[in-house]
Amino acid sequence: MAQVAARPRVALVLEGGGALGFAHIGVLEYLEQHHIPVDFVAGTSMGGLIGGLYAIGKSPAEIRGLTEEIDWDEVLSGRTAFQDLNFRRKEDRIAFQNALELGTKGKRLNFPAGLNSGHQTGLIIDRATIAYPDNLNFDDLPIPFRCVATDVTAGREKVFDRGSIARALRATMAIPGVFSPVVIDGHAFSDGGAVDNLPVDVAKRAGVDIVIAVFLDPGPVNPNTYDSMFSIAARNISIMVSANELRNMTAADILLRADLHGFTSASFKAGAQIIPRGYAAAEQKQKMLDSISVNDGEWSNYLAEREKKTRHDVPAPQFVEVQGTKPDYNQALKQSLDRFIGKPAHLPAVERTLTAFTGRGVMSSVGYTMVERNGQSGLEAKTYEKTYGPPLVNLGLTIDGTDPDTVLFGMMARLTFLDLGGYRSEWRNDAFFGSTYGVRSEYYRPLTRKSKWFFAPRLYAVSSPFYEYSGKNRTGQYRLEQDGFGADIGYAMGPRSELRIGEDYLWFKSIAKVTPDLLPNSSERQEISALTYRFYGADNVQVPRTGFNLEASFSNLQPSDLFPSFRQAQFRASYFVPVSKPASIFWTASGGSSFGADVNDIGFRAFTLGGPFRLGAFGQNQLVGDGYLLVQTGYERKLISFSPLIGEGLYAIGLVEAARLHGAITSGPGVPFDGSAVLAARTMLGPVFIGVSAGNGDNRRWWFGLGRIF
Repeated sequence: MAQVAARPRVALVLEGGGALGFAHIGVLEYLEQHHIPVDFVAGTSMGGLIGGLYAIGKSPAEIRGLTEEIDWDEVLSGRTAFQDLNFRRKEDRIAFQNALELGTKGKRLNFPAGLNSGHQTGLIIDRATIAYPDNLNFDDLPIPFRCVATDVTAGREKVFDRGSIARALRATMAIPGVFSPVVIDGHAFSDGGAVDNLPVDVAKRAGVDIVIAVFLDPGPVNPNTYDSMFSIAARNISIMVSANELRNMTAADILLRADLHGFTSASFKAGAQIIPRGYAAAEQKQKMLDSISVNDGEWSNYLAEREKKTRHDVPAPQFVEVQGTKPDYNQALKQSLDRFIGKPAHLPAVERTLTAFTGRGVMSSVGYTMVERNGQSGLEAKTYEKTYGPPLVNLGLTIDGTDPDTVLFGMMARLTFLDLGGYRSEWRNDAFFGSTYGVRSEYYRPLTRKSKWFFAPRLYAVSSPFYEYSGKNRTGQYRLEQDGFGADIGYAMGPRSELRIGEDYLWFKSIAKVTPDLLPNSSERQEISALTYRFYGADNVQVPRTGFNLEASFSNLQPSDLFPSFRQAQFRASYFVPVSKPASIFWTASGGSSFGADVNDIGFRAFTLGGPFRLGAFGQNQLVGDGYLLVQTGYERKLISFSPLIGEGLYAIGLVEAARLHGAITSGPGVPFDGSAVLAARTMLGPVFIGVSAGNGDNRRWWFGLGRIF
C-alpha cells in the first residue's frame, strides 16, 4: 500500500477474550471516526476474528452488524439443530435428549475434542471471507494481517501469514475444550491465547513504527467466585495467559485499556453494552491518538488504497468440488451442491445444504470457499469427520418422579455403527439399566445406495414396570417382559418423516409383584402386524418453540394363548406457535382405539393415562380403558438463558388437559381434567422439570423428572 512519507506505519493489536472482544469494534469505530489509519493488524482469538474481518475490508459498522445478526445460542451450542438432522439422527435425539455423544473409533471410548464442533462458527467466517482465495498471502489483504494459534501437535505458537484466511480465523478461535481443534496440513490448532494472547511482538516483527494494543480489562478478581474445580482451573489458565500478556502490554506504544468490569468472556448477548467500552478506551488516549491522525485528504487516499485490494464480488460457481476422506459422502454432497452451478452464489442456501449434511452424523463440520481452476471459479466444500467416531455412543439418564415416594431411575446407552455393510446402512444397539432394563438391536439397510426404501430387522428383550391404581392409591405392581424379533419394510420420506410396515413375533410375560388385582401372572406368544408413520417438524425435542409433530400407528394383534385377536390404532400430534420472542402457545392431541374390543380381552395392551404431561394430577396408569382421547393446550415462556456449556434456558409452562376414556375399568371422573404449572430446563443432560397438578375428583400431585416432555 502506498504510504505518505511523513506518516508512521501503525499496527493495531487486538487481544483475545471471548465476548469481551466486542470492545474491539468500539475501538475500530473511534479510529475510523478520527481518521487514524491502520497499516497492520494482529490478533488472537476474538481479537483475531474481529481484526481479520477489518483486515479484509469490513467496516466497523459491518462487523457490528454481523455480531448482532448471529444467534449466539445456536452458534455456541455446538450441536446440529434438530430440524437439520436426518430422520435417523432425529430418532437418536428424541431417545437421548442430551449432548452426551461419544465414540469408539480405534476400539476405545473417545470423547469429542471439544464441546462444540465449530461448524456454525466456521460458516460465519466462511461467508465473511468467501471473496478471498484459499492460497492467499496475508500481506496482500487490504490491511496486512496476522493471527496467532497454538500448534497442539508441535507444542508451539503458530502465526498465520498465508493460506486460507477462513481456516486461520477458525484456528485462532478454537478455544480448548469448547471448540474442536482445527486440523491444517496434519497439524491441530487451537486458540492462541495460551501462547500469545496480545501479540504485540508479532506486530513489532512486521517492522511497524507504532503499535496500538487493546487490553480487555475484566476488572479485579473476586476470590469468592473461585469455589469449584472448574472456576479454579479457569483461573489458573487466565494466570498463565496473563503472563505473556504483561510482557506485550509493556512493549506497546499506545495501550488502550477497555474497562469491562461486570462482563465475562461468555457475555455474548451483551455486545451492545460492550462495544461502547472499547470506544471509551480509545477516547481516554485521545491526545496520543490525535498525534497519528491524518487530515481528510490523506484519509481519503488511505481508504482508496484499501478499497483497491478489497474483494466484494462472489462469482457464480462454474463447478463444485468436495474434499474429504469418505468418497461416498463426498459424492452425495457434490450432488446436493451441483444445483448451485452457474447461478449467483446464494450463500445462505449453500450453508443450509452443508448443515443438513452434518445432520447425517458422520461429519463434525463442513466448510466452503471459492477456488480457481483453469481460469474458472468454483465452489469447494471440505468435510471434517468426527475424530471420536463412528461407531457413535449415546448415553442417557432418566429420573421418573411421578410418584415422589417411589422415584424410578434409568440409564440408557446406544451404540451405532454407521455404513456397516454398505453406504447408509446402520446397526443400532440399545441397552437399558434401572427400573426398565434390557437390550434392543436393529439393522437398517436401504435397498439400494440411493433408495428411500429400506429393510430393518430387529431383536429385543425388555423388562419394564407397570403400576395399577384404585382411585388415587397404588394397589398393584407388575413386571412386563417382552422378548421377540421382527422386521419392517419402510420408506424414508425425507429428513422429517418415515413410514413403516412390519411384523413382530414376541413372547410376553406379566409377573405380579404386589397385589395382582388387574390380571394374574401370564405368559403368551403374540404376533403383531403394524403400520406406523412419524413426522418430526418441531424445532427442538426438549421444549419446542415452533413446528408440528405427529406419530400414528395401526396394529393387528393375532390371537394368543390368553386373548382373542383385536386391532388398535393410536396417534399423538403437537403443534407449537411462537407468540413473542420468549413465548409460544401449543396444542396437543392424542388418542387410541381398540375398535370395540372388550378391555378385558386386551390385558396390558389397554390404554392408560396419568402422570406428567398425560393428566399429571392422576397417578401413572391410574386411568385405564380400551380407548381414549386426550387434548391439551398450554403456554410456555423462556425465563432465563443459560451458558451454552450448561444448556439453553429455563422455561415456565402452563398446561390444561382434558380426556375421555372408553371402556374404563378403573374408577375416576367421567371426564378427567386438570391444570399444571411446570418449570422446565433445557440442559446438556436433557430436559429437567418439576410441576404441580390439580384436577377434578380431588386429584392433586406434584412430580419431577429428567426425560422427555413432549
